[in-house]
Amino acid sequence: MQPSFSEAWWPAVMAGIFVVAFYGGYFGAGIGILMIGALSFISPGDIRHVVALKNLLCGCLRGAAVIVLVIEGNMDWKYGVPMALGGLVGGYIGGLVSHHANRVVVRSIVIGLGFGVAAYYFWKLYGPAVMRVSGE
Repeated sequence: MQPSFSEAWWPAVMAGIFVVAFYGGYFGAGIGILMIGALSFISPGDIRHVVALKNLLCGCLRGAAVIVLVIEGNMDWKYGVPMALGGLVGGYIGGLVSHHANRVVVRSIVIGLGFGVAAYYFWKLYGPAVMRVSGE
């Protein structure tokens, strides 16, 4: 009996998911995309199952991070509460809309926004205002 490719890679994939979760608890930027990429190795097939698992795991890791912040007294409630409420409402509405939206259009919008934000921050960091040619 030959070993399955997925079984052979299971420890490496679990380590990768752990690293992604550790990063997500500390920083969180782009965690959804990273988690979908990591989870796709253990659950190939329907992306909706991967996204559902991603939502559960991201909720757990962000919940753990919030608990640590609250215990240590580092929570800024005037920003934290509106962000949490916005995330809950946006996630719920996004889940409802995602079943009816055209996937090609949604993918195009997400890609366009990603490139737009990357270009904005690239310009902000390296644009003409930062690059001074004269001897000031």
